[in-house]
Amino acid sequence: MGSSRWGARFLALLAGLLAALSQPPHSWPLVLVLALPALFFLWTEAKTSARTFWIGWFAGLGYFGFTLHWIAEPFLVQPEIFAWMIPFAVTGMAGGMALFWGAGFWVAKRLCATGWAAPFALALGLAGMEWLRGNILSGFPWSLLGYAWVETHLIQLTAHIGIYGLTLWTALIGFMIGYLLTLRGMLRQLGYCAVLLAICVGSYLYAIDRIFIVELMENKGVKRETSAPLIGLVQPNVAQKDKWQPHLREQHLNDLLTKTRELSDQGADVVIWPEAATPYQLDKIPQLRTMIAEALKPGGILLAGGIRVEGTDAYNSLIAIDSTGTILDTYDKQHLVPFGEKMPLEPLLSRIGLRAMISLPGGFTTGKARERSMSVGELPPFVPMICYEAIFPAEIMRRAAKGDWLVQVTNDAWFGNWVGPYQHLAMARVRAIERGLPVARAANTGVSAMIDAYGRIQKSLPLNEAGTVLAPLPKRRASTYYARYEDIPFGLGLLICLGLTLLGRSRRRPESR
Repeated sequence: MGSSRWGARFLALLAGLLAALSQPPHSWPLVLVLALPALFFLWTEAKTSARTFWIGWFAGLGYFGFTLHWIAEPFLVQPEIFAWMIPFAVTGMAGGMALFWGAGFWVAKRLCATGWAAPFALALGLAGMEWLRGNILSGFPWSLLGYAWVETHLIQLTAHIGIYGLTLWTALIGFMIGYLLTLRGMLRQLGYCAVLLAICVGSYLYAIDRIFIVELMENKGVKRETSAPLIGLVQPNVAQKDKWQPHLREQHLNDLLTKTRELSDQGADVVIWPEAATPYQLDKIPQLRTMIAEALKPGGILLAGGIRVEGTDAYNSLIAIDSTGTILDTYDKQHLVPFGEKMPLEPLLSRIGLRAMISLPGGFTTGKARERSMSVGELPPFVPMICYEAIFPAEIMRRAAKGDWLVQVTNDAWFGNWVGPYQHLAMARVRAIERGLPVARAANTGVSAMIDAYGRIQKSLPLNEAGTVLAPLPKRRASTYYARYEDIPFGLGLLICLGLTLLGRSRRRPESR
């Protein structure tokens, strides 16, 4: 019996690893057609709720162990200080995230063990726990199943149901396929298959409903508006280990100014530097602002990621400066990265040698609450997102109430050279779809990109390449359903799954007596 339990857990681990290939940069969503039905079968075969917990946990361990292995990268920036923490960080993160999958499988088993309602119960448990993972405490909604569809038309469903809704849809379809494989009788199989196909085809047609017209117009050569502001994105491509070296600071600054001047000469109305582009305090050095003003065209604006200090508080900020060197507005990051920018329980953890990855005493300070949208010069109002903030769909919704576009400045050098930066880019694309707003994304090492309101990359610069991007600001689309109702459709989806689960459970009771 013990060997069979461990065999099931090993298969769950493999299924989780396979499911991880659905996420960027691989983006092979069809692997979920194998992985999710396999997990459904393992879940149904487990005899107790405790065993189903371990099935979910091992699946999550494989899934998050692969999709989040970039967590090791920040510890390699200063390996002499942090490298010893890598095994604990990677396994701890994967194991911690896997607890939510284990809990979801456990809850589903408690609600409904078998029968036609089983797929709804398991989808309810998994998607519900994924929402909790993204919102509890500081939240970490990275690698949600819904991101598997980012390179397909199905990702457009997020304009209606959000990324959590698409995660629920993905889990439900996968588990329904698993249930289909357990059915006996050709008529039942054909009937269930017809229902499943109707859901999939209907969802696909609904997803492409609005984007199809846009793509058709583009293919026919319909011109876009020419009055849109020209946006310049600077990608300096500075390795994290070199970023704060004192002897390189002036070189890095000159490179930023040179690229800004080049973009301005090409007509850029606004130039955007990435997160913490320079260690110099722009608000404290008038001479530096004068140099910036000289690099901008008359009436031009710079949106610069930078460090801002007030007294003993340091802020990770986005600073707007015009062509006269005047600071027009400032946004201070409000959702800091735990253990990266801010150490939770610092007095306690510092005693055992733990400190934040950013070398600032006490870390960064959380930005004060304010109206999140910014209006500077003649630019349309926009909503700033500094790095990590772009992964939280609900926060972006609250910020974007008065914005016509989103601005993300980030330093993805922390995320390594492969998986992390592409996953982060995918999340920015989905934020654009959810809100129906274009995104201008300036990243230190990439990928810097202009993203339209349908999540499509209009122009970009590859990872680990220095350069600039110049592109007109794409037009925003009409307000999306998700922009108006946020996660209410997702909540209704959970309630429907719960109702069907309870209905199936009540109909099973007489048979079990």
